[in-house]
Amino acid sequence: MRSRSVKRGVLVTLMLLCVSGCARAPLGPPFERAPLPPESRARLYLFRVDERPSLATVRVTVDGREIGSFRNGEYETLELSAGSHHVRAGMRSIALVAWGWNEQRIRFAPGETLFVHLSVRLTEREQPAAAGLEIAGRQSGSASENVYIQIQPEREALSMIEGTTRLVP
Repeated sequence: MRSRSVKRGVLVTLMLLCVSGCARAPLGPPFERAPLPPESRARLYLFRVDERPSLATVRVTVDGREIGSFRNGEYETLELSAGSHHVRAGMRSIALVAWGWNEQRIRFAPGETLFVHLSVRLTEREQPAAAGLEIAGRQSGSASENVYIQIQPEREALSMIEGTTRLVP
């Protein structure tokens, strides 16, 4: 009985530490449009705006270079060479095991600016009722968070990115 109580206390403590560490609001400066890239270069905006709140952070690399871990409501902009670039985004679980990874190869024309929307979405799957797992009032099932990478048209992206803050490394 006491062992169960101790385990429960440790679990609650770990959850509170994660929530207090993961849930802090973005701290960077508010969104500001960067200058257009020179003719031979390109500009990339990465931004995270989720429809549903999530405590997960999204770790992003471009061509293997770490850009940072995005919380909901953060953006970053990079000046890159024209051509093809590899964007990789993913989440980490509480145990720091990588999961929910996604990647995309993006091609830039010289002088082009592209907007990439990073989003975390919950995906549900039906499970037999005997599984005994409850999700948001459902009788049974399972769910997982996944990260998505989508190129957005400039007008739509700017309306989404307005009100975000710059990523703080």
